[in-house]
This record gives sequence, C-alpha cells and structure tokens, in this order.
Amino acid sequence: MKFLKKGAALLSFLVSGTGVFAQSASPLGVHYMVDYDATHQTYTAWVVPQYSTPNRYNSDSEEKGATAQVTIKVPKGFKLTSLEDIRGNWDKTPGRIGSETPLLKAGANEQFAYYVIGKQAAETNYGVFKEGEPVALFRFKGTGTKPEDVTVLDTSDPFVEIANKSMSLNVSNSFYSRSGQQPSVSVRPLEQFAQPITLPKVLAQLAKKLQASIGSMTNELEEAAGLITYPNPAINDVNVKYFSKSDGGKVHIELIDPSGIVRYEAYETAKQGINTLKINVEKLSSGSYLIRTDKDNKIITKKFTKG
Repeated sequence: MKFLKKGAALLSFLVSGTGVFAQSASPLGVHYMVDYDATHQTYTAWVVPQYSTPNRYNSDSEEKGATAQVTIKVPKGFKLTSLEDIRGNWDKTPGRIGSETPLLKAGANEQFAYYVIGKQAAETNYGVFKEGEPVALFRFKGTGTKPEDVTVLDTSDPFVEIANKSMSLNVSNSFYSRSGQQPSVSVRPLEQFAQPITLPKVLAQLAKKLQASIGSMTNELEEAAGLITYPNPAINDVNVKYFSKSDGGKVHIELIDPSGIVRYEAYETAKQGINTLKINVEKLSSGSYLIRTDKDNKIITKKFTKG
C-alpha cells in the first residue's frame, strides 16, 4: 500500500522547489467537490475557483498550477477503481487508508476509509477559470455504497489531525496555482483550498452571483437539472446556463410564446461543466414566455418576461 508521508515530494514543493511551510491562505481560493454521473456510473472530482482568470496575480487567460491533492472520504465498503485523468496527471492507484492500527488507536472512525489522490508535481494547464464554475480534474468508479456517501474530506474532519499525529500522514486537500500566489519567487506558497462544496450549493451561489451582477432576478434555480435562466425580465437577450456532468450530452432548448408557438429552437451538445446559451429576444413583443429544456431525459419549463 502506498502512503503519502507528510512532506513527501509530490506535495511538499511547487515546481520552483519551494519547501513545505505552515501555509497561510491565499486570497484567491478554491473549493473541491465530487459528483456522480448515473448515466456513465462514474464519479468526477472538480475544483471550483472563487476567482476568474486573468487576475491580479495571473495575467494569463488560463490557469496553470503545480501541486494539488484531493482526499476522498468513503464508507468502509467502498472500493475506488478506474481513475482517469481529465486535467493533470493524478495518482492512478491511490492508497486506501483508515483501518491501520495506529489510526484506530488514535481515534479514527472504523466506518470510513480515505483515498489520498495527489497530482504529479508538474505544471498543469487547467484552462480558463470563471468564478464559481466547476472545472473537472479526474474521474473514477467505485462500488459498495450510495453515491451521496462519497465526499471530499472536510478540513475540520478529525481524521486530518489523527493521521498527522499518529502516522505523520498528510491527508489534507491542497491546491496551488499561479493565481493563488503573489508574483514573486521569494515568498512562501499560499494554500488555495478552503473547504469542500456540493453541486447544489455551487449552482445556488452561481445564481446569486448572476443576480447581483446584472441587477435583475434570475429565474428560480432548478438544482436537480443544474439550470439557470437570466435576466428576468429580459430586454435584448435571455441566457440559459446549465450544468452537465459529462461531455457529449444532448440538450434541446425551445423558446415558446404565449400562443404555444416555438419562436426559437436549438440542439446543443453539452461540454462537461457549465454551459451557456444566449437567445436574442429583442424583436419579441412584451409579455410572458416559456423556455423549455430537454436535458438528461428530463423536461423543465420556466417562465420569463420580455420587457
């Protein structure tokens, strides 16, 4: 079994060779989340940035980062398999820990196990970051539990301190990127990971942010489908923003007038993550309209007002 010792090479330095320190938090933080795709029976681990690129520390439109680590907490009967990279080169055979005698003696809960998944200490291009929009890191499969019981380890979980003190194991989540660090080679690295987050909360926060930025109401968020429409009322354009768990899903979108006539129709192939479609409504008469989406074999109809 492979263990990641506290201060191990994979986790202890950035590409520049900076050593391990008791890091302070970066002002440009990230969350991790794990979500289950029932269609493909796979889990995906995501990073959710709380900032966009470019920014004050990173003038590039894309985010690049060196080291990172994601720890997955699972029920004892769960076995992680078939880990595949999406962005970055991640450990394909992560060690399963939690049942070792020193950990149990120190107070670890024997009902849980943990997979500590580290990224190779080499610069990874994560692509464009948009505040609050998830970016996929890797996918995996697993058996032996309900999907909702597979989570990202919380920073306040007692296991973090237990593993550290009893076996000198670094199980904490971490993320380091250009945006999270001050533009100097002489400063200590700043930790960007804050806390885990869930998909419903990600979508709720995104809807709230959009509402604040446009000074207008978004339609009620349909968390189960990951669908947001805004603004409401709309003058020139109405935006349809939806979340897709994987690439290649087919989405059918219609705009319907009060008499039931389809005034706009689009068929989209979704990309993994957040997708946005803009519909021009400038020439429509004022009044109430419907936006109907057929996504993942689920039809959702929402109202919006043309101002």
